[in-house]
Amino acid sequence: MAIVEVANLAVKVDDLDGAVAFYRWAGATVTDPEDWRQGRRADVALGPLHLTLFTRALYEDGTLPEGFLHVALFTDDLDRELEGHAVLWGPDVVSGPTFGSRRIAFVEAPGGMRLEFMEQLTPPGVAP
Repeated sequence: MAIVEVANLAVKVDDLDGAVAFYRWAGATVTDPEDWRQGRRADVALGPLHLTLFTRALYEDGTLPEGFLHVALFTDDLDRELEGHAVLWGPDVVSGPTFGSRRIAFVEAPGGMRLEFMEQLTPPGVAP
C-alpha cells in the first residue's frame, strides 16, 4: 500500500465560469466546465499545480462554503489505504472523459481537512 502521487487540490467555487476565465487568463490549461454529479466541474493545470474546481463536493449536503475542499491522492490499494479511517464518503467509482475511471473515497483528517484517496481503474479516454 502506498500513496503514489498527488492528483489535485479540490476547490469549491460559486462562479465556475469566472474561475475558469481567471485561470485561463493566468496562463493555465483549463477544461471546459461540465455538469457532473449534481454540480459542475473543471480541471486546471497551471505548471505543476493541478486543481479541480467544483460547484459542489460529492460529500457535501450543499452547505459547504466556497474555498479549499480536499487533497486528492492516488494510491495503489484503496481498500488498504482506508483501513483504520472513518470514511466520510465512498468508496464509489466515478468516471469522466478527462480523467478516466477511478475508485475513490474521502476521509476526515486533523485540522478539519479531508483527504481523497483514489485508485485509477482506466486511463482518460477509455470507457469504464
